[in-house]
Amino acid sequence: MTPAPHDSPGREDGGAPLPDRVRETLRHTRMLAGGETVVVGASGGPDSTALVHVLAALSQEFSLTLHTAHLNHGLRPDAGEDAALVAEMSRGLGLRHHEETVDTRRFAEREHLSLEDAGRRLRYDFLLRVAQAVGARTVATGHTLDDQAETVLMRLLRGSGPGGLTGIPPVRRAGDVRIIRPLLWTPRAEIETYLGDRGIAWREDLTNRDVSILRNRIRGVLLPALEGYNPDVRRALTRLADLLRDEVHALEFLGAGRVAEVITGGPGIVRIAREPFVRLPVALQRRAVREAVQRARGNLHAVGFVHIEGARRLVLEGHAGSWLALPGGVRVYRLPDVIEVAADVPAEAAPGEYRLPIPGQAVAIEFGVQLSAEELATETLERTATGRAAAAEIILDRDRAGAELIVRGPRPGDRFAPAGMRGQTKSVADYLSEEKIARHRRARVPVLTTEEGEILWIVGMRASEVARLTPGTTRALRVVARRLRA
Repeated sequence: MTPAPHDSPGREDGGAPLPDRVRETLRHTRMLAGGETVVVGASGGPDSTALVHVLAALSQEFSLTLHTAHLNHGLRPDAGEDAALVAEMSRGLGLRHHEETVDTRRFAEREHLSLEDAGRRLRYDFLLRVAQAVGARTVATGHTLDDQAETVLMRLLRGSGPGGLTGIPPVRRAGDVRIIRPLLWTPRAEIETYLGDRGIAWREDLTNRDVSILRNRIRGVLLPALEGYNPDVRRALTRLADLLRDEVHALEFLGAGRVAEVITGGPGIVRIAREPFVRLPVALQRRAVREAVQRARGNLHAVGFVHIEGARRLVLEGHAGSWLALPGGVRVYRLPDVIEVAADVPAEAAPGEYRLPIPGQAVAIEFGVQLSAEELATETLERTATGRAAAAEIILDRDRAGAELIVRGPRPGDRFAPAGMRGQTKSVADYLSEEKIARHRRARVPVLTTEEGEILWIVGMRASEVARLTPGTTRALRVVARRLRA
């Protein structure tokens, strides 16, 4: 039976030479098929240095074109020596080398990230840009068995669920680029032995000894303590990640159809149908919530088990009108029969405005509506009720409507004169509140106005007195609204 791409190579003995172990990993996991251009992330540390040398040794066998890529994070005065070592190694192996320097501290402050998170984002952004520049579809990084064990422990301490405990994926996609980790089942000690036996130089990052960083405390304090209980704890944690990865993959495969039955929409707003949701097994309920957040926001950054569980409980037990905020600008709203997961709309991304020519059409994609405008013939006008407005269309005085109309969202201070209220005005915000339009949906309610900004119609809801038909109307205009299919 052919192993799935996410299977582990299953090597536990550690007796084979490192190039043989990596060859087996590449073939068993199908990380490489042969003939690829590969960008190798090279920090100058032992792991990535070994990876560069091993892939260079295997490059002819796999017909690889290798590039090295080094990012100077600008965090240490001696970081330039790391870059020089990687450049010299690349020249010695005949590999094309790419490097760049960034200000990680400034980026972390601007994005409100830890230095570790900021460095990781900048590093992968750099590697993917190099891959794009050289036409590579594969990036290789030097994560080891020790990195995997540390990651699993760190996520366990933070309360991650099964998905988080799968640790570092052996292969993952970033757009059209595959990121591979050929050393993920190799202990760091074996890597250092390999380098030492061959006299290959590498650089030690002294920040790895900074125990104020959680990963370093796990590496230097917690894991050595756990080895007193199980000397092979690092392999045990890596095996746990492999097993859970298979379990999560199976759950995704078997549950995808049932999850798809309860969620609709996205991006921006995703709906969870409550009735079928409550009948799902708990594990699939959590998966449905995760999928809804992923669709609404586009990612799951900073959303952990506790947030997913809180949203799940809101679906099951919350009362209509209650809501929950999740990290990253996502809110979960409990409506009477449905739950809406909505991503906040930044001011700079608020819905724009669309011009509706007369006659003509406008597709207001952000509002999910298509509007068309046409003039009515005189005989049609005679049969039209004065001031008529239905849910899907409105009849206006053509001469008072102007040359063209505008479709946009509600704005602060908007007021209109609802038809039938004899000229009295009302704020659009108050009207939408009275109509029980959920706050998070109000920015997406389309409003039809004249070029001067006078409101003619809260589309699909209420007409305005402006441009209504009167006994003196001689020309009329029909505006029809059609909902776009998701």
